[in-house]
Amino acid sequence: MNPRTGRVLVYVVPLLLVASTVLAEVAVPNPGFREQDPAAADRPDAWRLSGGAGGWVGGDRLEVTGKGTEASSSYWHCDGVGFEPAGLYRFEMVARRVDGAGGCAVSGPTFANRDHHQLTSNWQTVGHVFRVPDGLKSGTVRVGQWSASGSHQFDSVRIVPVLPVHTATGSMVLGQGESIRDGRYRFRGTFDHPGSNYHRTLLRTTTSFNSNRWTFSTGNEVVYRFELPGCRFKNSRISLNVNHYVRGTCAAEASADGENWQAALSQGKLGGAEAALPAALSGAKTIYLKLRAEGESSFQVDRMEFEAALDGEVPQGTGKTAYAEIGEVKGTLAIEQLLMRDASDGKGSRLEVTLRNHGARAVPVRLAGAVASAKGGLLELPASEAEVGPGQTRSLPIELLADQPGEHTLQLEIAGRDADAGLVRASLAFDLPDYYRADYGQLVANAGGTGLWWCDATHKIPRTRALPTASGKAAQMAAARNDWEAVQVVVRPEKELKGLTASLSAFQQPGSEATIPVEDMKILRTYYHFVDHPTDATGVRDYWPDALPPLDGPIDVEAGQNQPLWVLVHVPENAKPGDYRATLALRAEGFSADLPVGLHVWDFTLPKRSHLKTAFGFSVGSVFQYHGLKTEEDKRKVVDLYLKSFGDHRISPYDPTPLDPIRVKFVPEADPPKAEVDFAAFDEAMERAVREYGFNNFRLGIQGMGGGTFHERHDPSIAGFGEDTPEYQAMFASQVQQIEAHLREKGWLDMAFVYWFDEPDPKDYEFVANGMKRLEKYAPGLVRMITEQPSDEFDAHVNVWCPVSHNYDHAAAEARRAQGERFWWYVCTGPKAPYCTLFIDHPATELRIWHWQTWQRDIVGTLVWQSNYWTSSAAFPDHPQNPYEDPMGYVSGYSTPKGTKRFWGNGDGRFIYPPLAAATPSRMPVLEPPVTSIRWEMLREGVEDYEYLFMLRELLAEKGKHLPEAKRAELESLLEVPDSITKDMTTFATHPRPIYERRQAIAEAIEGLGSGR
Repeated sequence: MNPRTGRVLVYVVPLLLVASTVLAEVAVPNPGFREQDPAAADRPDAWRLSGGAGGWVGGDRLEVTGKGTEASSSYWHCDGVGFEPAGLYRFEMVARRVDGAGGCAVSGPTFANRDHHQLTSNWQTVGHVFRVPDGLKSGTVRVGQWSASGSHQFDSVRIVPVLPVHTATGSMVLGQGESIRDGRYRFRGTFDHPGSNYHRTLLRTTTSFNSNRWTFSTGNEVVYRFELPGCRFKNSRISLNVNHYVRGTCAAEASADGENWQAALSQGKLGGAEAALPAALSGAKTIYLKLRAEGESSFQVDRMEFEAALDGEVPQGTGKTAYAEIGEVKGTLAIEQLLMRDASDGKGSRLEVTLRNHGARAVPVRLAGAVASAKGGLLELPASEAEVGPGQTRSLPIELLADQPGEHTLQLEIAGRDADAGLVRASLAFDLPDYYRADYGQLVANAGGTGLWWCDATHKIPRTRALPTASGKAAQMAAARNDWEAVQVVVRPEKELKGLTASLSAFQQPGSEATIPVEDMKILRTYYHFVDHPTDATGVRDYWPDALPPLDGPIDVEAGQNQPLWVLVHVPENAKPGDYRATLALRAEGFSADLPVGLHVWDFTLPKRSHLKTAFGFSVGSVFQYHGLKTEEDKRKVVDLYLKSFGDHRISPYDPTPLDPIRVKFVPEADPPKAEVDFAAFDEAMERAVREYGFNNFRLGIQGMGGGTFHERHDPSIAGFGEDTPEYQAMFASQVQQIEAHLREKGWLDMAFVYWFDEPDPKDYEFVANGMKRLEKYAPGLVRMITEQPSDEFDAHVNVWCPVSHNYDHAAAEARRAQGERFWWYVCTGPKAPYCTLFIDHPATELRIWHWQTWQRDIVGTLVWQSNYWTSSAAFPDHPQNPYEDPMGYVSGYSTPKGTKRFWGNGDGRFIYPPLAAATPSRMPVLEPPVTSIRWEMLREGVEDYEYLFMLRELLAEKGKHLPEAKRAELESLLEVPDSITKDMTTFATHPRPIYERRQAIAEAIEGLGSGR
C-alpha cells in the first residue's frame, strides 16, 4: 500500500480547552478492512455493501463504483457501532477517487454524514467532527458514493472522542461562528466547518445532520444557549434558512430560562426567515433558542443566526473551534485550560497550559512539547518547569514555532518529577492558515513608533500581521514595456496615525534623462472586508484585503494595524530599458518618511492585445443602479470608465458594446421571411473597443436560439414561429448568415463566440446539440462554445469546450484537440479548496497561478461568469447589498426564494467595485471609475505571465534553430511550468517567490533573443 497523508487539520486560533471527562475511543469493528468475513471470502468482516456496485479489493480496501446517477449510489456500512449520547467525536477515513467525475463520497455515521466532493486519485485522510444526538447510543457507520461516476476506494476508518477547543478573547469564550464587533454579538450558525453540527452554543439536539445542514423529521428539535459573562443581550434577532422542504414547519422559539418559551418565527416553506425576538427578552443574561419540527415534518436547515447588542465594554473578537485528543492520563495532574493564540494578533503563535494538581502534596512538573508538520520534521519546543501546589493551578507557556503555513500536530506532555506524581499526554491538530504566514516583506524603517515595510503585490496582508524581521532599503519591482507592476508599501503605527498622505515622484533613470512620468502611476489603498462566513477550509473569519480604492485624500491608520498602499506603475511603450528610481513621500501628523522605489524595465514590449482569450461577464444594469445613472450621457461616460478598466487589465468583457448592440428586426411577412440587421452603432463601438481597449473576444448574441441552464431552459422561437417551421428556419438563417459575413469582412470573426446555453445536464445534451447543429448548418464560421467537459454521450458540435477547471480532463482534451477543437475553462463558485479559485479569502497567488495552469494544459481561454456582481436579488430583494461591508457572493436565480441567503463564496463574480461614494445605490449620479481589487490585479498579472510565455515560444520558433542545441534546450525548458509554481491542479505555490523567479528568467531569455522593440 502507498503511504497515506496525515489527518485533516484545523485552524490555529486563540483557543481555550477546559478539562472534562474523556470518552473512550469508539470500537469500530474491523476498521482497516483487513479481516475476512468467516461466512464469505469476498467481503470483510462486519461490513456489508448496500446499493450498487462495489467490492473488497486486495484484502484491505473497500471500493464502490457508480454510473453518475442517484440510483447507482452505493456504500459499505457497519451497524451497531456504540456512541455516548451527546458525545463529541472525530470520524476519519483514508480515501481516494480512483476515476470518474461528479457526485461525491459519503462518510461517517448515518446520523451525521459528511459528503466529500473533491477527493483526488491520491490517498488522503479526511474527516469531520460530529456531535451525537441526545439519547442515541448506537448507529450505522458507512463509506460510499452518491451519484458519482467511476470508483472510490477506502483504506481505513477511525472514530475518536475529542474535546472542543474554543477561542479566548479577554474574559469571553467564543467558538466557531461567534464574533463580537462594534458592541454586537453575532452567531453565524453554518455547518461546513470541521465541527459539522457542533457549536459551542449547542445545548441539545435530537436531529440528524447531513454535510452542512440539519435534517428535521417529525418531533426533532435543536436547542442553542447564548450567554457571555457580565453581558446582557438587547434588541436580539434570529434568522434561519430552510434549504430543502417537503412538509411541516420549522418553528423557532426563544426563552430566558430554557423552560418558558415564546414564539419567534416559523417557516413552512423553502427559503429564509428572520424576526426580532420578543421584547420581553431584551436585557436577558441568557437566551435559549429552539428550532423544532412542528407537525408531520421533513425539511432541512442550513443556517441559523442570532445577533444582539451587548451592554457595557466588550472586547472585539472572532471565535473558532479546534479539537484536541487527550491521550494518557495518570496521577494527580490534569489540564485545566489550554490557551492558544495565533500570529493574527501580531505576536506570533503561542500556547499557555494551565495545570491543576488534584493531589495533597506539591508536584514539580515539566511541560514539554513538539510540533510535527505534515510535510515532515519534528520541532522540539523549549520546555517549562514549575511546582504546582496541592489543589492549585499553574500556567506554563510554550512558544509555538510554526511560522510556516500548513498542517501541524502539537504533541504535549506534562510529567511530574516523580514517576507516581502524574502524567498527561495530549495532542492538538492545527493548521496555520496561509493568510497568517510571516515569511515575506522587508522592514525599511521603524522610528517614532511607526513601522514602514514593503512586499511584492502577490500577497494578502492581514491587518494585524507583525513587522517583518528581514530588512531592506528600497522597494523593488521589474516589468516589460506596456506592462503593469505594483509593490505594497505598508505603514504600521503603534499609536493611531492621523492624516496619512502619499505622493510618488517620477521614475528617473540615473545618468540619463529617461523618465516615467507620474501620469503612469497610481497610489491605491487597501480596503479590508470582514469575512463573516469563510468560503471553505482555506478561508478564515477575519478582515481580508481586496478592494483598492485610490488614495485621493488623507486617511487615518489605527494603532497596531497595517495599512498597505499599492504603488502601481504602467511602463510606457517608449520607455528606455534599464533601472529607474523614484521616491514615495509619506506624511502624517507627527510622521514623515521617504521610501526609495526601484523599477527595472526589461527590453521588450507586451502587445496591446493579449493572445490569451478572456471572457468575463459585466452587468451595466448594476453600474446604472449603484452609480445612480439616469441620462444616456452619464451612462455612456461611466460605462466607458469600466471598459477602460477591463482593457487596462487585459480582460475582455462578454459584451464590449453594451449600449450599441447588433440590432435585428425579423420580417416574417417577407417572401421568403428574413432578418434585417443593422450594424451601424455596433461597428463604431466595436472599432473603439478593439482600438482603445485591446479586447480580443466577445460573446455574440443570436436571437431566437432558445437557451437556459441545467436548471431550466426555453425553446427556440422567432416572431412566434417555432424551430420546426420554415419561417423560423428562414429568418434564423438570414440573421446568422448576415452576421457571419459582416464579422468576417470587419476582421472580427475570430473574436466572436456563441455561448447560448450554460452548464447543461445530460438531459439537456440533445437540446444543446440541436441548437449547435443549426448554427453549424447556417453559419459554420461562427465559433460555438459550451460550458461543459467533453463526453462520449454528448455529440455537441462545438468548436470550443469550456469546462469548470476541476472537471478538465487533459487526456480527453488532447483527443478533441486532434479533431481541431479548442479548450477554455472557467472558475466560479466552484471549484473550492484545494484548487485555484477566485475567492477573496484565498491566497493572492491563486488567480495568477490559474493562468500558469492554463498555459501548462494548452488551454487558450479563461472565462468567469461576472465581474461586478455586487448584490443578489434573492438575498437582498429590497435593499441592495453593500459589497464593501459584505464580501459574500450570495446565490440568485435558480428559483431561489426572495430573502434566502445561500453562499456562493466571498467575492464570487465580483472583481471590481463601485466607487466608495456608490457603495450602495446612489440617488445622485456618481461619475467615477470603478475601484480595482487585489484579485483584479492578479488576473492581469496572470494574463501578463501567459503573454511572457507566449512571446518566448514565438521567439524560439523564429530564432531557436540558429541557437546551439544546449542553449535552445535551456530556453525551451523555460516554457515548462515548474513544480515550484504548480505541480498539479491542487498542489501549487501560495508564496509568490517561484513566480517572480521564473518570470525574471523568461524575461531575460526574451531579451537575450533580441526581441526588444
